[in-house]
Amino acid sequence: MAREDIVKQFVTELKAMKSVKLGRVQRDPIIISELPKTGFPAVYVETTDEDRENITMGPTRLMRSIMQIACVIVVGGKERDRQRNIIVDNIETHIALDKTLGGFAKDCNLTRIELVEIGESEPYASCRAIFTVEYCFNI
Repeated sequence: MAREDIVKQFVTELKAMKSVKLGRVQRDPIIISELPKTGFPAVYVETTDEDRENITMGPTRLMRSIMQIACVIVVGGKERDRQRNIIVDNIETHIALDKTLGGFAKDCNLTRIELVEIGESEPYASCRAIFTVEYCFNI
């Protein structure tokens, strides 16, 4: 259950941010046309790739995992690039305050930022901030 605990804590951290007010933070993809203006900036969070390896063998195995969490950030209005940059910087700074995500992870870092094309995007813009999370668990 560690994987789900980690992503839940990540969402909780984003919702608690004070440095930048996020209009909506959720686990499901955002349908832009359904968001009110107060819903921006919006972020949806999903787990993506994960690599696992055995640390110990035996009846109970300790596993090490490197998981990625993607934050898709959607902004609207003017100065969209500036808005994206400010939000990414603030999310990175906030997560850096507790890289263990409440003790569920060993480490968490922003490792990649990608622009996301959303078709006829004006007046919206989007990017994906990829966080790499290391954690261990027993099976």
